[in-house]
This record gives sequence, C-alpha cells and structure tokens, in this order.
Amino acid sequence: MTFVKPDDIIQLIQERGYRLTTARKKVIGILANHSEFLGAYDIHHLLEQENTRIGVASIYRVLDLLKSLGLLKSEEFGVGGEKYRLDNEHSHHHHSHQLICSQCGHTEELLGECPISHIADKLERDSGYQIEEHWLRFFGVCPLCREQ
Repeated sequence: MTFVKPDDIIQLIQERGYRLTTARKKVIGILANHSEFLGAYDIHHLLEQENTRIGVASIYRVLDLLKSLGLLKSEEFGVGGEKYRLDNEHSHHHHSHQLICSQCGHTEELLGECPISHIADKLERDSGYQIEEHWLRFFGVCPLCREQ
C-alpha cells in the first residue's frame, strides 16, 4: 500500500537538478510504502530483506536530501534516535501515535483511526486554534525486553 507516490518525489528531485541514484530510488520506495517513522537502520534492514545492499551512510545522505527538500517529517525517539517518514501534506491533522520501548528503543506506530481526533476537534472549536499536528507517545518495555 503506497501512502505517498514515489514517482512524484522522483520527479521533484529531478526537477531540482539532483541525479536519481539507485540509493535515492530505493529509499524513496521504502519510505513511500511505510506510514510509520523509520530510522536509517530500519530502512537498511528493510532493504536487506529485499536483497538490496545500500550502506547506512548512503541512506543518511538520501534522508538529508529529502529533508532539505521538505519531503520528510522527522522526530526524535530517544534511544531509537531520529526517525523519518514522508510528509503527507494532504491530511487535515498531521499526527503520530507510537509505543516506544524505553529499553531497546523499538517503536511501534499505532495505525488506524486517530484515538484522540475528537479531542483535537474540540480543542479547535473551544480555542479558535487551527491544530496542524499532534503526537501521542506511550513509553514502556516491549515484550522482547520483558522476556529478557
């Protein structure tokens, strides 16, 4: 399931005068097919599962380029470091909901219906603010860390 069209991103990169390298194309493909925030090592692991060998340094360079073009949203995840996802400017409220392991840094994005959209809507009505984004993070110990 594609959340952002990779072809649109590729076209923008080429219009801005950047070469379309294999690394750029592959990283864009991974990001376009995942709605959750991913770190460079997450992307590296997903590429390895596709039998694609791209170094982590190259992945960071692609992420830096995409961020400089305003195509990525990034968040700091403590132990897990900075993670990224493509910025979908078409959604009304940008939001992110995660479960984060305080020991290993594993992050799980809570997908589906926003559990606090009714609160955001009420805040807009009551305050007069137009809410642009929100985050909801739960920190705890993941099942794997609890077993150890």
